[in-house]
Amino acid sequence: MTKSSASTMRSALWSAGLAAVALAADIAGKAWADSALRDGHRITVAGGLLRFQLVVNHGASFGLGAGFEPLIALASVVGIVLLGLWASRGASRLERAGAAVAAAGAAGNLLDRLVRSPGVLHGGVVDWIHVSFYGPTFNLADLWLRGGILVAVAAWLWHQRERQRRRQEPSA
Repeated sequence: MTKSSASTMRSALWSAGLAAVALAADIAGKAWADSALRDGHRITVAGGLLRFQLVVNHGASFGLGAGFEPLIALASVVGIVLLGLWASRGASRLERAGAAVAAAGAAGNLLDRLVRSPGVLHGGVVDWIHVSFYGPTFNLADLWLRGGILVAVAAWLWHQRERQRRRQEPSA
């Protein structure tokens, strides 16, 4: 195995490990919410800034696309594959980490669609975190997906900026 392929393998394994931890945290959070917040129970913290409440969402963001769960699941699979490739090939550790966490977020919500009631490809996503100044209720997978993409894009842009700067530096 060449030094380059060993480095690529380590990067891919590191990204997969990070994604597995993020996915496990999402699954644990949803399991907790499913048991602690059923029957309309709510927990309010931080002076009402944050509320934990159980909401089952059959759509995508903001409930959009409810009734089209198989299409949303297909888009999730495509997203997971693309984010996984990005996580294994990103230019920096931060870029790879962002993409890996984003892939875990997409996988967490896809898992709900596959295994939760009412059945395969029609399952509802468990949302349970509500912030007072932000409309929809969400879950850790949503945080991972959006936050991971932001981190990966920011790291990619930083890398592009640095490459451009190095190209423009006069040779000594």
